[in-house]
Amino acid sequence: HTHYFSCVMLYLFSESNDVGVKEQVTRVLLERLILHRPHPWGLLITFIELIKNQRYAFWSYSFTRCATEIEKVFESVARSCMPPTGSQRSTVTAGGDE
Repeated sequence: HTHYFSCVMLYLFSESNDVGVKEQVTRVLLERLILHRPHPWGLLITFIELIKNQRYAFWSYSFTRCATEIEKVFESVARSCMPPTGSQRSTVTAGGDE
């Protein structure tokens, strides 16, 4: 069920032509990630896939940068979800694997 839910959320994000739907999917995932740990693995996998896979162009949407505080929250959550690598900032803001 977890894999199915993850695929549905990613499908909704990628196939919707309405930015409001993309923002709502992101909001639901982010609200769950801001809460105390441990996070369900499906939630982590879905969010990491969303921010890293260039297919979703996550960082190109204006709702990820609508306010400095929101942008910082996204970057902070992204850093905490992804394993440490050489340059986290460039990986997070680029939205893909480098």
